[in-house]
Amino acid sequence: MSGYILYLFLGVLGVIFWRARAGRTLDRLLDDGDHLHRRVLAIGKNHPKGGTWADHKRWRAEG
Repeated sequence: MSGYILYLFLGVLGVIFWRARAGRTLDRLLDDGDHLHRRVLAIGKNHPKGGTWADHKRWRAEG
């Protein structure tokens, strides 16, 4: 039974990723991800000790 649940879960993930792709090329997907990755790295560099989720959201909103 757990095998069917796993296949269902993988299928749902596949549909989510397919919809998120929305006709974009692999290069475009990587470029979009790179931009977001750099933002996260900048937050981590400015706040190396971390914080709560509310802190993280505030830091993201600050730029």
